[in-house]
Amino acid sequence: MSARAGLAGRLIDRLRDGYAASRSAFVGGAIIAVLVIMTATVSLYSPYKPDAMDFMAPLSAPTAAHLLGTDNFGRDILTRVLYGYQISLAVALGSVGFGLAAGVTLGLLAGYFGGALDNIIMRPMDVLMAFPAIVLVVALTGFVGRELAVMVLAVAVVYVPIFARVMRGSTLEVVSELYVEGARARGASHLRLMLRHILPNAIAPVLIQASILMGIAILLESALSFIGLGTQPPDPSLGLMLSEGRSFMQQAPWMVMVPGLAISLAVLGFNLLGNGLQDLLNPASRSAAAKSTDLRGQGDKPSGPVSGVAHAKKEGR
Repeated sequence: MSARAGLAGRLIDRLRDGYAASRSAFVGGAIIAVLVIMTATVSLYSPYKPDAMDFMAPLSAPTAAHLLGTDNFGRDILTRVLYGYQISLAVALGSVGFGLAAGVTLGLLAGYFGGALDNIIMRPMDVLMAFPAIVLVVALTGFVGRELAVMVLAVAVVYVPIFARVMRGSTLEVVSELYVEGARARGASHLRLMLRHILPNAIAPVLIQASILMGIAILLESALSFIGLGTQPPDPSLGLMLSEGRSFMQQAPWMVMVPGLAISLAVLGFNLLGNGLQDLLNPASRSAAAKSTDLRGQGDKPSGPVSGVAHAKKEGR
């Protein structure tokens, strides 16, 4: 019993420390964790299937049987939102994962070697970044197909130049550090320098960018489904639910409000997580936060000399 209490105490302490270190990261991570758990286990607790129709309750307002109401076919909106999260999170994780792997590799090579290799890698990246993200994704899905894998690859293509540019800039800063020069003087190979000394110290801005791009990937997937180039009926998708609910906004506003709020909640979670990671991984942000905390603490109490003078005046009176 005492061992369990000690384990629970240590867990509470770690949660308290994480919350104190970065409230944004803690809150954002908690939102994402809850969404992932609810989405992964929806089949265990939901009494409905995402495509199950109740012809006796079309456009039903929220009730005990349907907590967030039903759509025009009598399908439970809460269940469809949770299953729609599965597609949105799959696109976000897959696109960011592929984009991260390719972009970090290209950016690391370009920043480390520089010269002709830098131009060979980064000039095509500049061309890709010249196109608006939504236009490039729409073009790729329109020509290649509307499958989930195509959406993942289309968004990943948009993300590769972003990750490559961020990683290149971070590598250029780290490669000139003294510890890298020292490792090079000791005879470390190019591969060892990149993987052991540069990558761990240059990856922080890329991780922050990855968290932000996860939320943007959810928006892109929703936009594609909204205009008919993403998930196709009857599969649930947050963007598709928004599109279907436009015709029933007056009779059943929950058909639009619920998926819209669901998209906003997921994007908010990833944005808070990214902001919190910046506070945790960026030394400048941590030092600025510490200084502001110290200044607030000093503002609450007078400094030693001032309080001493005040005390002397009081004694004189």
